Amino acid sequence: MIGFMQKHKKYLMVVIWISSFAFLGAGFVGWGSFSFSSTSNAVAVVGDRQITIDRLQREYARLYSVYNQMFNGALDDEQAKKIGIEEQALNTLISRALMLNYAHDLGLRTTQEEVINTLTSTKAFQNNGKFDEEIYKRTLADNQLRPKDFEEELQEGILLQKLDALLNIPLTPLETDTINAAIFSTDHLKIHIFHQSEITFQPTEEETKQYWKENQDIYQTERGYKIAQISIPLEKTEVSNANLQKYYEDFKNQFLDAEGQLIPFEKAKDRVLEHYRFSQAEKESLKKYISLRKGENQNEQTLELYEGDSSYDAEVFNLLSQAKENDTLKPIKTKNGFIVLKILKIIPSHPKTYEAAKPEATKDFITFKKTQLLEEKAKAEFADFKGTDIGYIGREDDVKIDGLNAEETRDFMRELFDKTEERGYVLLKDKVVLYEILSQKFKNSAIIAEKLDFITKNGTQMKSRLVEMAFMDHLSKLYKIVRKSKL
Repeated sequence: MIGFMQKHKKYLMVVIWISSFAFLGAGFVGWGSFSFSSTSNAVAVVGDRQITIDRLQREYARLYSVYNQMFNGALDDEQAKKIGIEEQALNTLISRALMLNYAHDLGLRTTQEEVINTLTSTKAFQNNGKFDEEIYKRTLADNQLRPKDFEEELQEGILLQKLDALLNIPLTPLETDTINAAIFSTDHLKIHIFHQSEITFQPTEEETKQYWKENQDIYQTERGYKIAQISIPLEKTEVSNANLQKYYEDFKNQFLDAEGQLIPFEKAKDRVLEHYRFSQAEKESLKKYISLRKGENQNEQTLELYEGDSSYDAEVFNLLSQAKENDTLKPIKTKNGFIVLKILKIIPSHPKTYEAAKPEATKDFITFKKTQLLEEKAKAEFADFKGTDIGYIGREDDVKIDGLNAEETRDFMRELFDKTEERGYVLLKDKVVLYEILSQKFKNSAIIAEKLDFITKNGTQMKSRLVEMAFMDHLSKLYKIVRKSKL
């Protein structure tokens, strides 16, 4: 049996029973736990259903597992609290309970036979194509699940699948026609482009200062950090040919060519030297990290650095932004070796003075005013708009419009096909495009037929999401929800 389980270990996670609205937890591997009050067995009551502490613990563990994978196994309880995993777990179970209440009121039920059929047909619990009770119990035990709890959730999953089938409402002919009209129609256009460069504007000192006063919260100094830093440069690593040879022998897998063949030492020597230096520098940086954290290192350099400083990688500022005062960051690899940082003080950003913000504020005000004047010019020219005929274009067409680059063309077309007016304008970053729709027509039937299945599928999914949102809103009003004031 052990041999079988090793061979098929990828199937040994508890099977997830999926419906459109809910799915059961798989992989309760014990990552993360949340301490809930034990004064009552229920953390919430939804209609006629109670949400128990045990159920909430299992859902919390499932979500913790999902997030832990996203964090590459580095999720801790403090991060879990910031993400709000416990609240997400409770909300998931409340939504599930709402749907189970409604399914029950509709008269939907799950039979024991349906549960057994689903259970015995699950590949994770089979040996040579047949259900194996020993595998079933062992798998649940490995995932910290009792058969009673798993079968209860499986029964609920089947019931929710039945409810899902009732809410799977296909598109009506009118909806299909409406989607086709939106996607497959083409507009016969004439356009004219005005450029911001055609507008001249030079603000006065008073105008610029007034603009700064109205927007001074935008102009902030960069956040800064007073830090103690220890650098471990690569060039200080002592190197001998014997050390390089030993490193090469110990880590041959690092020196393979494109075909997976080992590169001879002499040819790989430069790479060996680089890898060796980094490995030695990393070992030294860990020692420095411990001494700096304990306050025992007397060789650190004290300095202030501010976000945006090009002499440090973005990763450094990302790590600093997540740390607190007196935190010591683990060694950070750079192109020249490693650095260890300790935050002595965080220097918060604050509004700049007018003189400090003046160059940036002046530039922003000129851009703002030019855009405003450009829009006014477009409105003034609107009545006498002649334009250039550019033919028919459709929403999904890959077209080139003279005077617009590819990004501007996409932005123009996206806004154009969201408008309802036959005449109007689209404001771009430094241009405005006047347009007039001369006529409309559908693309040929062959193009529509080619994409009809894709459009129908996506339209159905969109409708399902809208139905689900409205349905859950209705259920939340239909059934009373009582939460514990504190988990």
